[in-house]
Amino acid sequence: MTGEPVVSVIVPAYNSATLLRDFLGACRASEYRDFEVVINDDLRSADGTEALVEEFRAGGLDVTYLRENRSMAQGRKRGAAEARGSILLHLDSDMTVTAGLIGECAELITGGYDALVIPEEAFGTTFWARCKWLEKKIYDGVEQIESLRCVRRDVYDKLGGHDERMVFSEDKDFDLRVREAGYRIGRTRAFLYHNEGDLRLGRTMRKKLGYSGTADLFAEAHPEAFRWQTNIFHRFGLYLRSSRYVFSHPLLYGGLWVMKLGEFGSGAVGQVRHRAALRRPGRGVRGGTA
Repeated sequence: MTGEPVVSVIVPAYNSATLLRDFLGACRASEYRDFEVVINDDLRSADGTEALVEEFRAGGLDVTYLRENRSMAQGRKRGAAEARGSILLHLDSDMTVTAGLIGECAELITGGYDALVIPEEAFGTTFWARCKWLEKKIYDGVEQIESLRCVRRDVYDKLGGHDERMVFSEDKDFDLRVREAGYRIGRTRAFLYHNEGDLRLGRTMRKKLGYSGTADLFAEAHPEAFRWQTNIFHRFGLYLRSSRYVFSHPLLYGGLWVMKLGEFGSGAVGQVRHRAALRRPGRGVRGGTA
């Protein structure tokens, strides 16, 4: 150790060995050395992630393997409980760090920030993955959408960490609680690569369909933020203000509109189904979700 703060990089995973090979390889190439990686694997995983972790550990990477991931929020929180760093960096298994990112996180946190937002550069092999790249470009710097990923350990613990009940926007829930508590939030110059892979339109719509059924808890905790997120005109207002992409990336710009209309439609269907299920005999209706 050099006396610099230890950064704990926490990653929930589920059958993610292929993605994690790239992720762990990028961590090994980091310019900052005082960090550890905590992989919290899903109980259902069956793809050799543990063997992959052992391979990188044998190669000198400080990486811990857990098999206690039951949901994204719970997986993050359990990983944080195992971590020893004073700085926590919460990532996803389909993300890859750039060489200077971990060091910049340590520098900014020790320099006075309590938490950090990290820009993302999406990539993938399909047209819809490239539409996601454009979407993230448009969202760059939009506070209502981006969520912090790096936080001081004492701040995380004081706020109770991620809410394990959350599925819909579990990362934004924690972001909002940090902001509401008045902590100082910065932004890195370095970014994350986000691998969208062979993303298909049907897949992203099914994802929104599943997540939206759990949105009521977030809506109860953060009604104003929920109204902003679910108001289609806010998103499309951002797209209209970025209409320069009509000329530079016309096909992707059109595809983005199609994709978001599909996602919003799937989300609305998911909410209707969820609330209808709550009204069935014997289920009751939760308060505060009208």
